[in-house]
Amino acid sequence: MPQLINRTMMESVFPSEELVTLQEANLPDELDEKARSILTGAGLPDDRSSFFFVDGRLTDEEPVGSFARCAELPYFSQYQDMPEGWENWLVIGGIYEDGVVLDPVSGMVYSLPDGEYRARPLNQSLDSFVYFLYLLQSERPNFDFSVSDEITDSEGVAVSLRERMIRVDPLPFEGVEPAWSENFDWDAEDAPPLPAWDHVLWDVHESVG
Repeated sequence: MPQLINRTMMESVFPSEELVTLQEANLPDELDEKARSILTGAGLPDDRSSFFFVDGRLTDEEPVGSFARCAELPYFSQYQDMPEGWENWLVIGGIYEDGVVLDPVSGMVYSLPDGEYRARPLNQSLDSFVYFLYLLQSERPNFDFSVSDEITDSEGVAVSLRERMIRVDPLPFEGVEPAWSENFDWDAEDAPPLPAWDHVLWDVHESVG
């Protein structure tokens, strides 16, 4: 499958100085080739307004550009029933309070939901993960009042974004109702936490940038 995202696309929605790229020499030997291409080429947006923030080890902590491994997480020992080898996954950042980590061998991206001590599949690849961020940023004028004075249909934007995301990577949405669905009350006391991407899309739906 052709790569979904490239540097030109990312620079069309993010300032080039906000795109974090890494040197080949700093990448693990076992890193999936497509993820390697994203990290050295397209880059990760270092912009809180994109809903994703880059781990400090990749930008401003010594040595700059080196990954933290999951084995270094403060609560590593509390995680249960994790995939084999997860201790070697790479910490790339977070979405809200959830960690975002990359399995360097398979190329899959996972979230580590805050306080749950488990892993939830987030994207099939780093390519689709970064493409999701690109889609969100490209639609920002249609849901974020900080960049646009007239938001006419943020609900429709959220629905459209979810459909476009599912077309390229259905994994994070499998078996999950959208937050605005009448079939599930995500605000109920016994409701599970919203998965990361549906949490983001709920904020889009409600015009929260």
